[in-house]
Amino acid sequence: MADRIDQLLSDYFSGKIDMQIKLRKMELQTPLVHDENIGGGRAQNKHIRPVDDKMIREDEDTVLHELYKLNDQQKSITDILATFDIELVRMVNLRYDRRRKKNEWQHIALIFNADESTCRRKMRRFKKEFGNKFWKFS
Repeated sequence: MADRIDQLLSDYFSGKIDMQIKLRKMELQTPLVHDENIGGGRAQNKHIRPVDDKMIREDEDTVLHELYKLNDQQKSITDILATFDIELVRMVNLRYDRRRKKNEWQHIALIFNADESTCRRKMRRFKKEFGNKFWKFS
């Protein structure tokens, strides 16, 4: 369970899900038209509605729907983190944000002017409490 919590927090603080949603929308916007009408005439009465077609592709895309579920999960993580102390959330952010160089416990302890074992103990307590709240909330 700790690995799941680590993965959730890492994805949340790194902004991975938002980037996946943006990437998938860009993939859906990329036209996959292959003109098989080699040497033929032009199509008659062809209606082109790019906005409607884009909306239909996004509504029917199962991958995008799964990502939206993860986005809802992210919103619940935000709500849960709001119940914790700001300093503790900052510590978790420093530990799990993959966009930055992964901070070691010594560095985090220096930032918070605490002992390394104290920071680890706070993190274990946080993860246990977060897991209980998250699976109860979800």
